[in-house]
Amino acid sequence: FEVTSYGACVECHGSAANVDAVVDLVHGMVSTEIQQVKASLDTWALVKQGGMLGTNYYGALAWEYTNPGDLSSGTGPNSADQALIPDNIKKARFNLYLVLYDGSYGTHNGPYTFTLLDSARNWVRQELNQ
Repeated sequence: FEVTSYGACVECHGSAANVDAVVDLVHGMVSTEIQQVKASLDTWALVKQGGMLGTNYYGALAWEYTNPGDLSSGTGPNSADQALIPDNIKKARFNLYLVLYDGSYGTHNGPYTFTLLDSARNWVRQELNQ
């Protein structure tokens, strides 16, 4: 998904400058939220993986898919260890990558984007507090 022109947005937002400002603001906010959720997942991985997965082998990648997406590099837990990752962490990473790969960074549905990221953050927080 890639928007190359926001011309249709001018009717509601008044001018191209307004549209550009709103897009830049929302993109910046969503980018910051993505990094914050990733950081909380990394923290979970470093703090909790030994107890959950029985190993500290994966480091900060313990929350990731076996073949991580664009937020991480390296290799995540193998298929057997994926089954040991708590469901809340799996849901959080799903929401995180859903927002990242949507590509709009919330431009057309900011409230839903922030709901997905807030839910992800809350799930990770629940796991950290256990």
